[in-house]
Amino acid sequence: MNKKMTPEMAVKILSEQGITVTLEDAVAILEIIYRLAEITITEILNHEDC
Repeated sequence: MNKKMTPEMAVKILSEQGITVTLEDAVAILEIIYRLAEITITEILNHEDC
């Protein structure tokens, strides 16, 4: 999966919304988001096959 959002970008975007996270936190957040996206896409594609 091509991951275009970097942890640095996530830190910047979140800080603009008043949310302070470390670079390590941003890495963890992005890992969760990408994993949830993979699960969601898989579920949608599997559902379309029914």
